[in-house]
Amino acid sequence: MLLLLGTALLGTGAGLAAGGDPPRLAAEDLGNVPVGSAAPLRPAPAVAAAPRPVQPATLELPGRGVTAPVEPVGTGPDGGMVVPEQVRHVGWWAPGVLPGGAAGSAVLAGHVDSRTQGIGVLAVLPQLADGEPVVVRGTDGRTARFRVVARREYGKYDLPREVFRRDGAPQLVLITCGGTFDPVAGSYESNIVVYAVPA
Repeated sequence: MLLLLGTALLGTGAGLAAGGDPPRLAAEDLGNVPVGSAAPLRPAPAVAAAPRPVQPATLELPGRGVTAPVEPVGTGPDGGMVVPEQVRHVGWWAPGVLPGGAAGSAVLAGHVDSRTQGIGVLAVLPQLADGEPVVVRGTDGRTARFRVVARREYGKYDLPREVFRRDGAPQLVLITCGGTFDPVAGSYESNIVVYAVPA
């Protein structure tokens, strides 16, 4: 599965779980998508510490009982974001920004399912609600905490470049496949994107 940066996302070779129809992901839009060029950041009070990003090791969705290991991933030869083969793992786009920093969009992505491995850890994305907590635990044990503010479903070739931005207000973006599974192409027609902001 590859995420084509700024264009296609999660053109997955992962199929449906064995023995049945692929799950239909109903993901109506939720909330307002954060804008990277929002109002300029105000200077923090002298006593406030600057945000300290974390090197992601674990993704936690406490409201869903989900904990998944995070591994750094890069960009493949075709320009797409590589996603871990294991459906119970999540990939962090290492050429981008770290979660918990002062600016930019940290991107985590994973499979929704696999013919051989079953349902993926991010299959819950279509059900995440406004305000739901998301925690990224770092390799040093520190955490970056977020809350869900928006969810969108984009066509496979319509992923906004804004998702991978390195500037603007800080956010966390979670991505998996969505829509109808095309058995001929071996991929889903769209992608579910959840946006979260620092809690």
